[in-house]
Amino acid sequence: MSELFSSSFKIIEKVLDFCQLRHNLLTANIANAETPNYKAYDLSFKQQLKQILDRTQPQINPVRTDPKHMSLTAQTIEDVKPTFVQISSPIPGLDGNTVDIDYQMSQLAENTMQYQVLVQTMIKKFAELRTAINEGRR
Repeated sequence: MSELFSSSFKIIEKVLDFCQLRHNLLTANIANAETPNYKAYDLSFKQQLKQILDRTQPQINPVRTDPKHMSLTAQTIEDVKPTFVQISSPIPGLDGNTVDIDYQMSQLAENTMQYQVLVQTMIKKFAELRTAINEGRR
């Protein structure tokens, strides 16, 4: 991708992808609310994303002396990977199911709002580019 688009486009794109994955996971949890022994999962990526965005703070990064060495921290937005976390229910069902339907629905609503805000942000960024292109012609 050229440098026409700022790094914020890459960040928004990555977070939108995560929101979509999380939406699918949350809806699977809700769909399996009555399935015996079903374990609810969630998706975590905010801590890794925060590390990438907080590059202004001094931090100690391990040095890779060989390209084959595994990186211990995400270096770029492309390196951020979601982590699947099993949710433990405060009151597990008698059938072993750990889905708390109220919690899952609230998380789904929150995830949907985050997705909508990100889409609106992306629309505004494209509108700014369109304005710059149209005004540049004059």
